[in-house]
Amino acid sequence: MKLPTILILGLLMVGSAHAQMNNNQYHRHQQQIQNRSHMAEQHRQGYMTQQQQMQQQSPQPPEPTGWWETTWGAIAPSPVGGVLGTAVGASSKEEAERSALEDCKAKGGGACEVRLAYYNQCAVMILGDNIYRTASAGSIRDAEEYGIELCEKEDTSCRVYYSACTEPVFHRY
Repeated sequence: MKLPTILILGLLMVGSAHAQMNNNQYHRHQQQIQNRSHMAEQHRQGYMTQQQQMQQQSPQPPEPTGWWETTWGAIAPSPVGGVLGTAVGASSKEEAERSALEDCKAKGGGACEVRLAYYNQCAVMILGDNIYRTASAGSIRDAEEYGIELCEKEDTSCRVYYSACTEPVFHRY
């Protein structure tokens, strides 16, 4: 009887030691998981702090220092006397048209009529042998090319008679 009792006691002790060992491994494993989780949280917080610092340091968009005012121009020819009335740098379309008509009449024109009103760009009047054309574009050169092209579709000897630009004006606050 002694042998079976000793054997049973031995197995119980080994089982208990094994259970104790498994319990210790389990706790170590849990501790490792907690440590990793803690480290991951620290990295996340560090990343978030870094992102916030970068956002605070990033340059803000510039504040506007003023505003742009559109300016207008107009071309008003007269069929009587070959007179041309013009306006450049007006603050509205109506003002440009009125000024061009007044200019045409002041030069002796009769039956003056606004043929072109334009803003923040360039305009030309092109004369041919029998007709005239007006055109506008972003530059005098582009307006001239377009106006001559229009004229040459219907006439010959097309040439630039008048050109001008009206540009926006910047106003500081």
